[in-house]
Amino acid sequence: MTESHGGDSLEPASVHGPGRAPAGMPLTIRLGEREYAALVRIARSRETTAATLVEQLVLHALAKTDVPPPADSHPARRHTTYEEATAGFRPDAPASAPAPTPHE
Repeated sequence: MTESHGGDSLEPASVHGPGRAPAGMPLTIRLGEREYAALVRIARSRETTAATLVEQLVLHALAKTDVPPPADSHPARRHTTYEEATAGFRPDAPASAPAPTPHE
């Protein structure tokens, strides 16, 4: 199966826990109790987990769908380098430690 998001990840995103998709965006699917129970039964009969089964189904659906080209977007402003950002400042003078006062 080819991955539509082009990541090099070989393990399913579900391995990384909920909300952690190393090569894409997290996906939330809401199922009713009956649908979830049916999904778990199907996953068990295939000796896999429900999360892996859903991930395979979504990736298969994405492989069959036309994906629109990426949006032509530009940054709001050009990147400022560190040197440009700090050009008007000079380094602080080294702080000299105050002389210790004698205690009696």
